[in-house]
Amino acid sequence: MRKVFLVIGEQCKDVFIYGNCERFSPEAPVPVFNPVEIVDNLGMAGNVVANLNAIIGKYGYEGDEDSFGDSVASILSQARMTKTRYVDKKSNHIFIRVDENDSVSLLNKDEFIKDAISQSNAIVISDYDKGFLDDEIIEWICEIGKDKMIFLDSKRYLTQDILSSVDFVKLNAGEYENVPARFKILYENKFIVTLGSKGAMYKSKLYPSNNPLQTIDVSGAGDTFMAAFVFKFVKTKDVGESIEFANEMAQIVVSKRGVSTI
Repeated sequence: MRKVFLVIGEQCKDVFIYGNCERFSPEAPVPVFNPVEIVDNLGMAGNVVANLNAIIGKYGYEGDEDSFGDSVASILSQARMTKTRYVDKKSNHIFIRVDENDSVSLLNKDEFIKDAISQSNAIVISDYDKGFLDDEIIEWICEIGKDKMIFLDSKRYLTQDILSSVDFVKLNAGEYENVPARFKILYENKFIVTLGSKGAMYKSKLYPSNNPLQTIDVSGAGDTFMAAFVFKFVKTKDVGESIEFANEMAQIVVSKRGVSTI
């Protein structure tokens, strides 16, 4: 059956300026950066959308002819933030990251969002806590989409109302440490914790990365993991299989430079 994945969240423009440094500035004890290549693409929720499209295109029809026509819809922030990284081309060492327009306007509740939710099978809330979403908006989205599968990736403090309204929450290890102990117990079956090259954890079980590749750049890997988990879980309803697939997809992108898709 055709599936529609709806992604809601902030997007940014990720810019990677690759170059080299061969001398120090005579004005200050800092290296002189010589740019040689610029690469840019959509990041944050925009990267989730890009990865979902790439995964659907590559894996959408494997053993599932009814998946023909799967699609990704999105409600993303309009004013784009920009994250510019100055990177040594040889070593991939990031000298500095410059963030511009690091906040956006709050999403308004309207009929367009209700219609988009009603037409979707799964909702991905990619919340970088930059102002596009707040607790009230997230709870409203969850209420409108309460008959849908809802997946949350968030940088904010998670309230009990939010946690009780979603099916899964993807956090990294540092973010999970900040979750109150009572929530970890009460919503144990909702937390998926990514652990970098070690893989991911669910309900105290470690799902290791079985084929770790050389890590070149971890930028955007969490977005890839989220997109892959959502895609596979909507198809299989199997948490373990979905985490293993997400680990595999994340390992592919960390072996590439910059923010990339599979």
